[in-house]
Formats: sequence, C-alpha cells, structure tokens
Amino acid sequence: MKIVIGLDGSPHSLVGRDLVASLSWPAGTTVQLVGAYQLPVDWSGGLGSTASWMGELHDAIRDGLTEQLRAAADPLVTAGLTVEQAVRLGRAADVLLDAARDLEADLVVVGSRGLGGLKAMLIGSVAGEVAEHATCPVIVARTPRIERLLVATDGSPAAEQIPEQLDGLGIFTGLQTDVVAVAVPDSPAFELLVGIYTLGDDRLEQERAALAAKAETDAQGMATRLTAIGIPAEPHSRRGDPATEIVAHAEEIAADLIAVGSRGLSGLDRLLLGSVARNVLTQAEASVLVVRKGS
Repeated sequence: MKIVIGLDGSPHSLVGRDLVASLSWPAGTTVQLVGAYQLPVDWSGGLGSTASWMGELHDAIRDGLTEQLRAAADPLVTAGLTVEQAVRLGRAADVLLDAARDLEADLVVVGSRGLGGLKAMLIGSVAGEVAEHATCPVIVARTPRIERLLVATDGSPAAEQIPEQLDGLGIFTGLQTDVVAVAVPDSPAFELLVGIYTLGDDRLEQERAALAAKAETDAQGMATRLTAIGIPAEPHSRRGDPATEIVAHAEEIAADLIAVGSRGLSGLDRLLLGSVARNVLTQAEASVLVVRKGS
C-alpha cells in the first residue's frame, strides 16, 4: 500500500496524518509526506546584490519545511509505517498530484483546509482540486479516526467502484457501515405544471415510485456487496436532494467517513467531480473518501 499525505503545517493537514496513523494498514505500507512551497516574487528584478537573497530564502524555506515533515512523521513511525518525506517547489495541488502519480499511490490524504484557507470555508482549494483531479481515491480528512462509515450510492459506475476500493485499502473489515441511496423528488413547480398538463395522468406517480424502488435496490445491492467482503452494512433509502440527504444521514449516525463516487449518473463525462460529490465535500463535517471509476 502506498499513501501520499499532504502536509503544510496547519492543524487541518495534521488531522490527515493522525487519521492515517490511527488505522491498521497492510504490512509493508509506505507513507510519503509531501510538502509544497512557493517563493515570494523578487520585486528587485534581480538587480545587483539583491539577487542572492532569493537563493538563500529558497534554501531556508525548503530546509524548514523538510524539518517540519521529519517531525510530523513520528506518529506514523510509531504506528509501524515506513515513512518518506518529499519537499517540492510548486503549487500545493500540483505537487500533491505529481507525487501521487510518481509514486503510483493507492490513496491520497489531504486536510480539509490549509494555511491559506478562510475559516468560513469547509473545504480548501487544495483539497477540492486534489479530489477533482487525482486518479486514485482521495480522503479529505476532518476527523482523526474512523469508527462509523457511510457509503453513498446511486448505481453509477463510480459508486460501483466503492466496494472494490474499500476492500483494496484493507482497513475497513468489520467496520459498522450504513449504505444510503437517495431518490430525487420533483420540484413543486414541476409537479404543478405536470398536474395541469397531464390532467391527472398517473405516469408521474409511477416514475416517482420507480425512482424510490431504484434507490432501495441500489442501497440493498451495495450493502450486500460490502457485507460479502467483511464490511457489515445496512441499507437505507431517502428522498430529497442527494448531497443534503447524504450529509444528514451521516450526521444522524455520527459517521466519521462518507464514501462517495466522484460522479453520479447525471454527471457529464467532462466533469471530473460531480455536483453531489462536490457538495458532500463542502457540507459534511465528517471525512470524505472520493472514489472514481477506474481508480
């Protein structure tokens, strides 16, 4: 197992490290702690003796970040994991994505906000960008432990990858798990228009019933697959806005982690991260695991 953890010294990034340290990973798991830095603009234009200070600053920032990563590794080493450090110059999201690709990582873990995030934002730009573009599963960490899991499904190809990815990570066996699928209702305005123009035609009600039945089938199918691989799961179906209902269910059961597919059935192929996954990332107080088709 190969894991990349993005660290920038913020408390939020250390939550990701603590989450990884708390779990029982397969033997031989390697963790790469990745730090990114950028240099300030040299407004002197590189004239005269002022040019040399940029090189000195570069060395100081790199060495300071290297020392931070070395100190941050202690809980992971104590947990028996092999830890490497990588400090790279560049944008944080680009550096993390490049590191994951170079390592052929099985998982990327990032904090929900970094040093540059506003406190009012529930998800920072780095976490959102990594979740959007990574080719492997991504955990956006908000809690330092996982004791209750919620798996969201809609029968989409990305959601169908969730059992395989959970099994491959090897850390969820025996974990108490709920599965939720959401039937999307019609808006009140649409219902009114349909009522006027169909003159009592019952096809709308039949479609609603079909959507509700599909949600129940999707939840039951996912729960059966998870239980078969040693993750005991209970199916649930709800009706409403998918992201809102997923987050509400997570809060009701005090889930520490929500697993979602990167795109739902309604997502366009050109969108790497669908609206439901993005809204869950934005709204949830739990950690979120994003899985995409083919990851």
